[in-house]
Amino acid sequence: MRFIKTIALLLFVGIGITNAQHNLSFTINGLQPGQECILAHYYADQNKVVDTSAVNNQGKVVFKGDNKLLNGVYILVLPKKTYIEFIVPNDDQEFEISFDTTLLPQTKSASGSLDNEIFFEFDKFAMGPGKKKRQLIDEFKTCESQDRKDRIRKEIKDVDNLVDSKRKALIEKYPNTFTAKLLKAVIDIEIPENLQKDTTGLKYEYFKTHYWDNIDISDDGMLRTPVFKGKLEYYIDKVIIQQPDTLIAAIDDLCSRIEAGGAMEMYKYVIWWNTNHHEKSKLMCMDKVLHHMAKNYYCAGKCYWADSSLVAKMCEHAGKIGPTLCGNISPNMTLVDTTFAKSFELHKQNSPVTVVVFWDHQCGHCKKEIPKLKLMYDSMKARGVEVYAVYTQADWEGWKEYIRANDLSWLNVMDAFNKATYREDYNIISTPQLYMLDENKVIRFKNPPADNVGRIAEIMLEEYQNNKTPK
Repeated sequence: MRFIKTIALLLFVGIGITNAQHNLSFTINGLQPGQECILAHYYADQNKVVDTSAVNNQGKVVFKGDNKLLNGVYILVLPKKTYIEFIVPNDDQEFEISFDTTLLPQTKSASGSLDNEIFFEFDKFAMGPGKKKRQLIDEFKTCESQDRKDRIRKEIKDVDNLVDSKRKALIEKYPNTFTAKLLKAVIDIEIPENLQKDTTGLKYEYFKTHYWDNIDISDDGMLRTPVFKGKLEYYIDKVIIQQPDTLIAAIDDLCSRIEAGGAMEMYKYVIWWNTNHHEKSKLMCMDKVLHHMAKNYYCAGKCYWADSSLVAKMCEHAGKIGPTLCGNISPNMTLVDTTFAKSFELHKQNSPVTVVVFWDHQCGHCKKEIPKLKLMYDSMKARGVEVYAVYTQADWEGWKEYIRANDLSWLNVMDAFNKATYREDYNIISTPQLYMLDENKVIRFKNPPADNVGRIAEIMLEEYQNNKTPK
């Protein structure tokens, strides 16, 4: 369990106060007067501390104030850092919870809170099936009989179905409670029977379309649960095809639905998470998603929580990476070769695949990648793969010596007269940087590992030949 400690994230989370009251009382068997407890709530995969209070002389821990608490799943952290989870709904914020320091479900009870009565009821029910499931899983790990393994799988499924039946019964009985929303959020989407064995993609489309059906994305309280972050992450990373334009469409659709439902804290988080997530992505071309988030949310004035300094930085970065997004025509450049007398224009290189690499013979990572790139080039240059290798420094003699020593027979060019703008056009802040262009000099891939360039070039050459072949 991690507690939010940075001022920036505290500012991001926000507090949101109304004039309502809260009065939460906890009777904890096993604690002594004076021992301090912490009240916090979930915020995606973080915890936000709300208040602290010590056990009073009546053996109670009380949190009371003239503000309404944000709804969601809260935790009470005990002195030894163990904790209990409970619900704070939008209304009925005056209740009492009793339990002991063993934290066993049978010791937990609630008074004055229907949500917590339901929450603890399910907790107590799930204890038995949960223990049974763990035992079955442990047995499965050591079981050598295939027949027994098959029976264990069925038993585990039966246990899961039993727990799901209890969830659904509570949801049906108490549909208007926050606990019902929480229980529903962990239920998987049920695929219609006629699509169970579908192999045409309809099953996937149904699952994707209905993915959010069981989660109330109009209620900010769902963000303050341990469920939402995992659901969002799985949706973006596993459900949606990992292609920039497809991801952008899915993110925009989700954000618009959340905004329409009025869950502005969730809206803020989804924008922030997707921006941060795709900035860190190791997948090729995902900076296109980052660029979209910056231009269409931050720079478009849709991020009400972002100050002018952050917006300016986001817009500046979007401007830098914009020209070299996958799908764009590469910025053109005309540079001279090792003779300093002959110039070569990138866009005039007549090849179905052009690999543009910005490098430096003294760069440690370049020394590892350039030999791999040479192996690819030597084996594929006859098939139409060209390398336009741009030297980025000023050690001309060292550069030419490295070319001779390593027999780099591709197109070696540099900015001998310091007039080129490629550093700005391609946002060159480190080397090596690598781009793969098609016959129209459209950027198809950027910064693939040199080991993968050959395989990617094969795919691009095949596409090129297919496009030339009459239909």
